[in-house]
Amino acid sequence: MSAQAAERYAHAAPPRKPQRRGRREAFVSFSAIAAVLLCVALLLMRARVTAVRHECENLAGSIAELSDEHARLTIEYESMYTLEEIEEYASGVLGMVPGN
Repeated sequence: MSAQAAERYAHAAPPRKPQRRGRREAFVSFSAIAAVLLCVALLLMRARVTAVRHECENLAGSIAELSDEHARLTIEYESMYTLEEIEEYASGVLGMVPGN
């Protein structure tokens, strides 16, 4: 081997280590990051479900209140007119006659 060839090999890059270890570390890092992101996503979805559940409970309460008010207003409306008033309006204004 000549002196030039020996000098070239002396300045050559050091031999590479197997890349298995680097790939394994990259995979572990990627897996850890993915697990953390999944946990964060899970927590955010759980918070959203809790908020929607709370909103549903509020709406159920509103529905119950509105149902009670509807029943009260229906009774009030139906009690505004008596049967005699309706018969008087029908015969006087509309010209209807009682049937046999």
